[in-house]
Amino acid sequence: MAEIEKYLQAIDLTNIEFDFEKERFETWGDRVEMYLEGKPFPKIDTNVSMAIIGVPEDRASVSNKGCAFAPNRVRSFFYQLMPQDENIKIIDIGDIKPGATINDTYFAISEVVSKLLEYGIIPIVLGGSNDISIGVYMAYVKLAQIINILNVDSRLDLVSEETEVTDENFIHRLLCNEPNYLFDYTHLAYQSYFVDKKALELLDSLRFEYKRLGEVQRKIEDIEPMIRDADMLLLDLDAIRASDSPASSSPHGLYGEEFCKIVNYAGMSDKLTSVCFTGLNPIKDSQDRSAQIVAHAIYYLIDGYLWRKQDFPYKDKENYLKFNVQMEEEDGDVIFYKSKKSSRWWVEVPCSGESQYKYLRHYIVPCLYEDYVAAMNGQVPIRWLIAYNKMNL
Repeated sequence: MAEIEKYLQAIDLTNIEFDFEKERFETWGDRVEMYLEGKPFPKIDTNVSMAIIGVPEDRASVSNKGCAFAPNRVRSFFYQLMPQDENIKIIDIGDIKPGATINDTYFAISEVVSKLLEYGIIPIVLGGSNDISIGVYMAYVKLAQIINILNVDSRLDLVSEETEVTDENFIHRLLCNEPNYLFDYTHLAYQSYFVDKKALELLDSLRFEYKRLGEVQRKIEDIEPMIRDADMLLLDLDAIRASDSPASSSPHGLYGEEFCKIVNYAGMSDKLTSVCFTGLNPIKDSQDRSAQIVAHAIYYLIDGYLWRKQDFPYKDKENYLKFNVQMEEEDGDVIFYKSKKSSRWWVEVPCSGESQYKYLRHYIVPCLYEDYVAAMNGQVPIRWLIAYNKMNL
């Protein structure tokens, strides 16, 4: 893998507070194959399920300088955790070398991530400031893959007046990037007093979904379909309340358990192909509690991955129960699928054969059983309607 090794530097064990020589129960520190100084670069092949990548980059951060030091703090705590299963192989390919410019760093990230995606490996990207997500998105552009992005953050980083990309406007870059391979963008756990109404109006105009913090916390199970629909998951530590995550900037936010639950749901989804943790600043992190939350979230990501049922309906509909619901306001039936493996639900959005090929991973939309019940009572599912409008403009 010489073509991506040139973008990476070996892990500096002097910055990781974990004793690899100590005799103890096996931990993830013993299990993960790491890129270390003097050691060969880990082999990248289809036997690998996930790859950890550090991105020590914060030059585009406006008010969170120091978050570049986060990757090794997370490693320090993740490698102390006990592994769940022997049948999953995870590697740590070290840190992205900071480029001469921030755009060089984005390019390096895209080159590394795209190669992992080609092998079906899920990159676990440890930032760094949240603008590094641009590099991850560029990897999908490189592969010409249309994707859905799910962003969990207390703020909507959509300020567009600035000419240079920062961690406060990078979402604008994602939404307006050309060529555009973004089918859907969903924002979870935003806090109203941090978000301009015009930004939400923009999301509305683009038919993108968003949920306020209170809506997420009211019944977190109800947002599972939104999480299940994501190819790329962005997780900013500012989504967590400061009492649970001292490096966060708001007294309000998700509880640590809720944050890990969202990541766990994402791990269960056969559709998810990349995860990006950003915004953790060790300088602000009392007793490393924020670093520990990210480490635990990675654990729950793996736990969800091990629960995967390979039940993404666009591949094979034989293992599903099919339900046709006649809607008076629509032409023809609305078709639902229920997995025999996991009992999860999806709804099919009608579109032309050409659109079905283009939107292969998106025309069958995750939903809840309650959406099926609503359809039986004559109510068009909101998620069906949003997807239908996008595919039939």
